[in-house]
Amino acid sequence: MTARSHAQAGSFADNAIARDALEAIQRIEAEAKQKKLAQRESLEQTRTTILDRIKELNHQLAQVDGALAMIDGKKPAQPKPVSGTEKKPRRNWDEVRERVLRWMEERKGEKFHARDLAREFPELEGQQVSLFLKPLRDVLAIRTDKTEGVQNVKYYVV
Repeated sequence: MTARSHAQAGSFADNAIARDALEAIQRIEAEAKQKKLAQRESLEQTRTTILDRIKELNHQLAQVDGALAMIDGKKPAQPKPVSGTEKKPRRNWDEVRERVLRWMEERKGEKFHARDLAREFPELEGQQVSLFLKPLRDVLAIRTDKTEGVQNVKYYVV
């Protein structure tokens, strides 16, 4: 063999070894990924089972509390919510109402649909605008125009 052919044979062997190593690494990574997915699925099932059990135990606790209250002649106590199921604190919308009112007063006489107001004030997205504006309608700051029907209500400031 010449020096050149010997060098080429060596590089082919090196390439084969590198290729085999990369394939082995890919197999190991694929196995690890499958194991992680299996663990995740198992943990999610366990979590669901635990939450179901917590609900069942809370129901049983409420029944026991009710029975104790009946024995004592008292009103049964309401069960305390389980962590993670507490209600969110209610948002104070007064500041947003003031901003909406100022914005509409700057545009007196213009009429706006609820979707226009939600577009201008992103925090109203998902809120029922008619209920949001009710306190302002009650003090006659904002009026409604229903000439195009109740499905096409417009809000304006006089």
